[in-house]
Amino acid sequence: MRRPMVVANWKMNTRASDAYILATTIRNAIAPIEGIEVVVCPPSIWLGEVSDILKKDGKVNVGAQNMFYEAEGAFTGEISPLMIVDIAKYVIIGHSERRAYFYENDFIVNEKVLAAIKHGLTPIICVGEKHKSSPISDAIKQLNEALTHLPKNRFKDIVVAYEPVWAINKGKVASMDHIVKAMIKIREVVGRDTPILYGGSVNTDHITDLAKRPEIDGVLVGSASIRAASFIKICQEWAATKSFKGCAA
Repeated sequence: MRRPMVVANWKMNTRASDAYILATTIRNAIAPIEGIEVVVCPPSIWLGEVSDILKKDGKVNVGAQNMFYEAEGAFTGEISPLMIVDIAKYVIIGHSERRAYFYENDFIVNEKVLAAIKHGLTPIICVGEKHKSSPISDAIKQLNEALTHLPKNRFKDIVVAYEPVWAINKGKVASMDHIVKAMIKIREVVGRDTPILYGGSVNTDHITDLAKRPEIDGVLVGSASIRAASFIKICQEWAATKSFKGCAA
């Protein structure tokens, strides 16, 4: 049974004091919420500290925003899956900002997915077409490339986040019809056991409508995740609409 999820991507935000306050506030507010899995992905420099804060309660998991595909070596500035696995459970891979600003291609994304699985991390694989006029098949191609050489019996060990690039940071989510079509196409690739998230300007204005759709297992939240009140409300709304008992099978 797929689990309902809410994932926070803090991106390149927060100083040390901000990260401490935000993580502590989220931990305390999430404690009474049941039926969903919450994941916080802080900048890598705060992974250890945020993990220590969130593990005091145990209700919130931690994810890294990125990783390199080698386990160790002369790769200055990178972090490896072995560095992450004792601190975090998840790692975001293939985010459109990594593709756009750091020139990560499908081959690199695939290498990272395979490395994450090999070392016991759950990859959150981001896919999405660039332009509003682009076909959804562009996102499906990215997904198929990301899953190259990964046995189908391991698809249950990944999460897919559909983020149409043209909707990110625009303040308005893609139309529900468009999202549902994309979710159905992705489901055809990954099968019934893989959680599929929607990302792209997710905020409190849209969360209830998104949660009502059985095709959407969770959300990947960007800018709203660094505002504690907004992120907590998103988690509360998701839990109120979905639960481990009521999620899509």
